[in-house]
Amino acid sequence: MLFNELIEQHGLETVVSTTNISSINLNYLLQEDFGKLNRVKALGFLLILEREYPDIDISDLRKTIKEYYENHAPIDDKVVMVAQSSTTGGDGFSFFKLFIILAILGGGYYLYTQGKLNSLVEKVEKKKTFFNDNKALETNSTEADAKKVVVGKSETDSVHINTPIAPKMETVRLNQTESETTSKQDKNISKVSTIHTNESIKVTESNKSIESVVQEVSKAFLAKKENKAQESNISHETESITTPITTISINPTRGILWYGFINLKTKKRREFMKKVSTPFTIGNGTWLLVTGHGYVDIVSESKTVENADNKKHYFLIDSTDIKEINKKEFRKLNGHRGW
Repeated sequence: MLFNELIEQHGLETVVSTTNISSINLNYLLQEDFGKLNRVKALGFLLILEREYPDIDISDLRKTIKEYYENHAPIDDKVVMVAQSSTTGGDGFSFFKLFIILAILGGGYYLYTQGKLNSLVEKVEKKKTFFNDNKALETNSTEADAKKVVVGKSETDSVHINTPIAPKMETVRLNQTESETTSKQDKNISKVSTIHTNESIKVTESNKSIESVVQEVSKAFLAKKENKAQESNISHETESITTPITTISINPTRGILWYGFINLKTKKRREFMKKVSTPFTIGNGTWLLVTGHGYVDIVSESKTVENADNKKHYFLIDSTDIKEINKKEFRKLNGHRGW
């Protein structure tokens, strides 16, 4: 069945609906008006017709289309510029090439002086080990051990001396009645003198007891003072003995924290993104620590550093101390490079 017979048998609208080829393009094929089509579209329409109507025979139409486009090949009016390499000596190295080379060298020198070149290279090389905690500072410490690291504040116990209260002296009141006779008054006078004598003896004994109490209190105070001085000397001696730092814990206090370690001996670096406390073994090495912000506590056996701000912080850590440094000191220790 030829193409024109297909149109007559099924109708143009039916063929349009079945093949999704517009009626305009079908008419171009039917009238062999190939000038308004291109070669690719025309041959593509034939493939669609063969797919939807397997009984159709359009071999002659395909041959006609190919012959038409072979005879009516479009003239390419685009101008193609071909660069011809010079074969004469001295012309191959132009000023433009020299400018490009100098620009590349200048950019590389700038990156090197800013400490960014090595950082970019190391990031590319260590991309596979990014966030790999197992390959970072190897440690046998656990989070449970890290939580046990607490730095307490020593407080000196104050010495309280209870001073005994001196005994109250009882006074003797003498009551006389106006109705007593003169003889009774004389007797009372003699009694009063006796009572005063006895009372003076009691006062003397009381004074002696007060003096003994004061002496005992003084002795107790001096003993307490000596004990306090000894305890103070012991505490000073204890403070002078620095506990070596073997493990530190990085405790983010607000969300996720970025931080990185640099081993000053091997120049190796590791970086992390954590929101939980993580212990690290310091050992005998010297480390540089950088934090993305300051919401972090750094806890060790002998010292705790607490920060609560959104600034970047730099630290120098070894077995003796956790020391915060500025950016200039960090770059100097890191070979005049940033992170």
